[in-house]
Amino acid sequence: MNQILFSGIIGLFFTLLGTPLLITVLARKGYGQFIRDDGPRSHAGKKGTPTMGGISFIMATLIAYALTKIITGESVSSSGLLVLFLMAGMGMVGFLDDYIKIVKQRSLGLRAKAKMSGQLVVGISFALLAVQFSDSRGLTPASTKLSFVSDFGW
Repeated sequence: MNQILFSGIIGLFFTLLGTPLLITVLARKGYGQFIRDDGPRSHAGKKGTPTMGGISFIMATLIAYALTKIITGESVSSSGLLVLFLMAGMGMVGFLDDYIKIVKQRSLGLRAKAKMSGQLVVGISFALLAVQFSDSRGLTPASTKLSFVSDFGW
């Protein structure tokens, strides 16, 4: 519990420090929200709004996990790495979506099928890996058994 709290505090620190810096850098480079000319006038205020903010949250989480493991001397767990893989993989899909919005000036970003495909690849990879890697007690982060009855003690 203390390790989770410690990691959360580190993550919060890096998020609060990194997000304003990232927004400044992205704004300077002109990496802001693209608004179509034929769109609603109410969206005009969004023009130039920095995107890709998820980078700061993902990086802060990765740094916090690594620093917590280094400081406490605990070994890296397969469950922890799997969750980080899931987060980074979904973050990569989001990054590609924002990147396409900015570079190709396509306000919708990734097409729905491409976005869903990317999320499916990451999700299925996570699910397959989660039943493969067990911890020191022989438990995997996921199970192939679904039970609705045994949870109630019947």
